[in-house]
Amino acid sequence: MGLWSQIFGSRKGKETAPDREALDLSAFAVDYHSHLVPGVDDGAPDLEASLEMIDALVSLGYRGAVTTPHVMAGMYPNTPETLRPPFESLQRAVAVRHPHFKLALGAEYFLDASLLDAVQNDRELLTPGGRLLFELAFAAPPDAGLLQEFLFEVQVKGLKPVMAHIERYPYWHNALDQFEELYEQGVILQVNAASLAGAYGPEIQKAAETFIDKGWVRILGTDAHGIRHIDALHASRFRPAVHQLAEVAVNASLL
Repeated sequence: MGLWSQIFGSRKGKETAPDREALDLSAFAVDYHSHLVPGVDDGAPDLEASLEMIDALVSLGYRGAVTTPHVMAGMYPNTPETLRPPFESLQRAVAVRHPHFKLALGAEYFLDASLLDAVQNDRELLTPGGRLLFELAFAAPPDAGLLQEFLFEVQVKGLKPVMAHIERYPYWHNALDQFEELYEQGVILQVNAASLAGAYGPEIQKAAETFIDKGWVRILGTDAHGIRHIDALHASRFRPAVHQLAEVAVNASLL
């Protein structure tokens, strides 16, 4: 049993003492932000692992997922052309196993100069529903000019920027005005269920809860790389912040 399973327990096992009654996760309906496409990044290594995660999402009441493989220069040089074949193989397998579960292919783009260049020059990006998911580095804040130019260009192109797992940027935990400004600029802010379940420690959990309490968050995602993240999603059903987010989240409209 892995560390996360020891912390959160099996989806079929005994529950830990809840903060409150478990939330019916079908309220979210669609998982936005996951790594389900097999063999393309540090997520599902093969189709079997992909289907295990999707089986678990279905068991928790989810009706679909926007899956978002990493795109990062030098590490995950994925493109729409390289991602579509494995995604379509997954889609076919899911259609047989769970015919009512819908999948869409997005990407989690790392913000750097190459991403800005792609937006400016109208290169094909994976933006289902007109939403572009992007992430920042965890260790150091982005160049402010790059971030603002990127957001401007994305919105000029008629796309909606979605910032991934905002609670995992510790350099801004004491600068909440950064997130408030992003929210007011029209950036859609997303948090991870695992963070709310305590998987990344109390500081990250507190940050996620604070952002939800401020009313800035609109999307809950699993960021699922493996079944441990689905176990954390299962555990998060008891957290008051997840109940609170379910009332305002836009997940159900993302497919």
